[in-house]
Amino acid sequence: MRILVWSFTPAMIDLLLVGSLTAQPPLFFLSQGIFSGQTFAYSDAAQGYRLQLPVEFQPAGPGAWSGPRLPTPTTIYVHTEPMSGAAAAFAVHFKKYKDDPLYTHVTSVSVPGGQGFRAEAVVRPGQAPEDLHRWFLFVYAHERVYTVGLTGPLKAFQQGILPPVYAGVINSFAVLNR
Repeated sequence: MRILVWSFTPAMIDLLLVGSLTAQPPLFFLSQGIFSGQTFAYSDAAQGYRLQLPVEFQPAGPGAWSGPRLPTPTTIYVHTEPMSGAAAAFAVHFKKYKDDPLYTHVTSVSVPGGQGFRAEAVVRPGQAPEDLHRWFLFVYAHERVYTVGLTGPLKAFQQGILPPVYAGVINSFAVLNR
């Protein structure tokens, strides 16, 4: 058995990689001290939204941010597109996602300036801890639909590392007056 220990400042990842010479995959234990709890405001007047993002996330393109690798990358993105009848579409899409077996925890969310709901991808049998897992926020307002995607490794969700961080992003989302 070999043991490799990396230690950084408390704000960084303390990663303990335990591997063996057998066919078993290595286990990753991650410190909860990855995120500082500090955020910055991001506003996109052209697309009509604002939200608070963890300072550990850096711009990766329009409406997209990359965060720490845990060891799989974490990302946050906002996609917007026009939608006629967005207010009416909310009810139809909310029901569609509630009935879809690929999503769970589909719940209505209070969003200033619009109507929204969140959904989580279902954890599939056999899904590996490092596989990408996804949460979504869907918001309908001003004849637009906003999709906020929050991704990271399944294990970081299961260990409780990403849920409070991503819940903060979801709760901060607001549609701007047009």
